Amino acid sequence: MTPVPPAEKVGAVIPAAGGGERLPGPVAKQFRELGGVPVLHHTLSRISRDGLISCIVLALPPAELSSIELPDGLSMPVFLVAGGSERQHSVANGLAALPPMVEWVVVHDGARPLLPRGLIETCLLAAQETGASIAALPMTDTVKRDDGREFVRETVPRNELWLAQTPQVFRRDLLEQALSMASDKALEGTDESALLEALGIRVKLVNGSKFNFKITSPEDLVLAEACLARQEKAGTAFLSPGGRN
Repeated sequence: MTPVPPAEKVGAVIPAAGGGERLPGPVAKQFRELGGVPVLHHTLSRISRDGLISCIVLALPPAELSSIELPDGLSMPVFLVAGGSERQHSVANGLAALPPMVEWVVVHDGARPLLPRGLIETCLLAAQETGASIAALPMTDTVKRDDGREFVRETVPRNELWLAQTPQVFRRDLLEQALSMASDKALEGTDESALLEALGIRVKLVNGSKFNFKITSPEDLVLAEACLARQEKAGTAFLSPGGRN
């Protein structure tokens, strides 16, 4: 098996510039408190804890660049860049700010604060096959397609369906090509994998974790509080993915 790339060749980009329209309030979701500290602090601490990454680029709303406070104890440099109007613009800005020696890029949502231990390593290993991998969950619910009027048109077979998560890991040159292609063709993707797919790159699927959910609604924040409290009480906050935490 091809080993994980050395940490000096791996960097992370964290898009955290969204306004969080589905979670209304005085501050964006990534700055809301979770367990007494901002959601983004959990994300930064967890993505940096295993020594697999040499640096982080954090893409923020321009207004937050001068006031952001980073968590104590981070073992690597964090570079701040202004995010763009769309997710892929933020990722492109972050990618451009990574040091030249970085060959592998880990993209992780700023609003996924419960990243389990081991998932980055698994994605890095899986990405060695084609240059791209993503964490995802196999679809377990029955899926319905509507007719545009909120009536069921058909039931969609779920055996080949997955719910995409992050981290998503890419060889840097492939991600640069995909973002450049998307810019040239005015193509927008809801995640980076979609852009690699449009480039013809096969993206390896890696089993994620149900605890690795993205905070997008008030209910998600309540659930994250409960999960974090449970993990901390049990001493399992940093266990591996796959439902074991």
